Amino acid sequence: MDTLMDFLPYAAVAVIFYTIGKHVAAVKIMNNLVRDPDGMIAMIGKLKEIINSEDKGMPEDAHEVKTEQVNGLIFAYDKHTGEFLAQAETLHSVMTLAARRFPGRQFWHPELTKDHQTA
Repeated sequence: MDTLMDFLPYAAVAVIFYTIGKHVAAVKIMNNLVRDPDGMIAMIGKLKEIINSEDKGMPEDAHEVKTEQVNGLIFAYDKHTGEFLAQAETLHSVMTLAARRFPGRQFWHPELTKDHQTA
């Protein structure tokens, strides 16, 4: 019981310093946002792109494909522009058709394994 009572003040001090540190970091971020909002917005956008591409394993130059299934057919669209790419009965077929239809572009879909990607 004595060791618990000896440890309690150290734990309380650690929690207090941790909380103060979090508030100081938040104030620094807010100050940077106030001083240079465009720079912060650009930085956040770049971080979002990096996180999205790392999470998905998507190459930087590939176009991410969004699919929609209607009446047994899969329709593929460019996720960012909404451009129609192709339609087929399977996901692999629709990606292959999109690659044939747009020979200079690379496409990527998160449900396909790397050896089935057209990117």
